[in-house]
Amino acid sequence: FAIGDGADVAVFWDPAINPAVLVAAAEPAVSASPDTFDLHRFETLATVLRQPDGIEHLLLSDGLRHVQLVVTEGSVVGGPVRLHYRLSGFTGVEAGVLTLRRFCGLHSLGRLPCGLFAAESRSSRLLNLLRAYDGWREGASYREIAGVLFGSQAVREDWGGRSDYLRLRVQRLLRGARQLLAGGYRKLLQ
Repeated sequence: FAIGDGADVAVFWDPAINPAVLVAAAEPAVSASPDTFDLHRFETLATVLRQPDGIEHLLLSDGLRHVQLVVTEGSVVGGPVRLHYRLSGFTGVEAGVLTLRRFCGLHSLGRLPCGLFAAESRSSRLLNLLRAYDGWREGASYREIAGVLFGSQAVREDWGGRSDYLRLRVQRLLRGARQLLAGGYRKLLQ
């Protein structure tokens, strides 16, 4: 689920769907120490969503990178807390461990550690999927979409040529976008 408006939207994942969401319990701490977490120290990065049942979703993001915790007991809002993390089994535990390492890096460095976030090699393709789908939803033709994505010169030179490669690329992008929308986005979380 997501909260926010327009360009400033926070997306929260359910830990049952995304194994990278770290589940924790918060126990109030008497005072701040190197072993406690104080949300006020990270308030410029933090978005907290408190559900009616008391469960808190904590998203810490610098705009490019993020970690998400779900606090099932206690609260991180009131002051320093000692966190108890829940990791179990083998399925998805590596994603949880990586999130914990990122969270520990944030705690020690005061920022999200760039070295623990791999560059997304599929990002340009995913961006093109979304751009093609947006164009199609707005009524653009395949040719118009190709012009935006690959340049008007390529379309002028190659659209009516011996090969349909530009039209086929647009079709593949739209097929990929529809697959993402039909639940394929979950594979991106693995």
